[in-house]
Amino acid sequence: MKKTTKILIVIGLVVLILAGAGVGAGLYMHQQAKAEAAEEAKKADPVKAEEDYNKMQEEIVEQADDPYQNTIDFVTLQKQNEDIYAWIKVPGTNIDYPVLQSVTEADDYYLNTTVDGKQGYPGSIYTEKYNSPSFTDPVTVMYGHDMKNGTMFSELHSYEDRAFFDANPYIYIYTPTSTLKYQVFAAVAFDDRYIMGSYNFSSQEDFQSYLDELRSSIAGNVNMDVPVSMESRILTLSTCVADNSSQRWLVNATLVSQE
Repeated sequence: MKKTTKILIVIGLVVLILAGAGVGAGLYMHQQAKAEAAEEAKKADPVKAEEDYNKMQEEIVEQADDPYQNTIDFVTLQKQNEDIYAWIKVPGTNIDYPVLQSVTEADDYYLNTTVDGKQGYPGSIYTEKYNSPSFTDPVTVMYGHDMKNGTMFSELHSYEDRAFFDANPYIYIYTPTSTLKYQVFAAVAFDDRYIMGSYNFSSQEDFQSYLDELRSSIAGNVNMDVPVSMESRILTLSTCVADNSSQRWLVNATLVSQE
């Protein structure tokens, strides 16, 4: 075989190899781009999430003049996500959201997972599986982010103002079978202890200790005229304190009516 022919054959093989490598690299880059796009689609967007929540409110909540008479379409809600088991409304704020609880995922799963399964802020309003979804525990702790855009539980900080505290004393919880009306008795800055792990609320001593700590807080507002006892059922709404990571802002209310 002539030397020139051999050279041409070698050049041809090199071209084929490079072409194949190019196709392989192109395919790999395409697959990577698809994977990244799919991963990006799973990430939550706080602005889009709030738009979706607002749309949900319009479609799911039938508003009445008295919030106690509002009705929620839980059949439609639970088709979207079976972990939705309640709805919360705090008059005077934009807190008007579904409440979720997972019995299979980690307890803080919905801290950074939206109602449609997107990952990241703003997450969801949620309770842990240590609390009964029937709201029959001595203390039910509900969590939500303190978002910079004023959504989720950020407007719980409105209760820092005494006038707002006095003018907006009620919180409403809706479930598929009942409506619960709570009266706020303490809105205070608390330390960052894990509440459900720090107290045994079936113990009179622990329950009273928690109540005394809430009422004695110097950072916040308290209404001592609201009766609370071991027979009460307390709802504690918990969110962050933006400039102090070692504190939590807690709005606490006691059940006053249920139908």
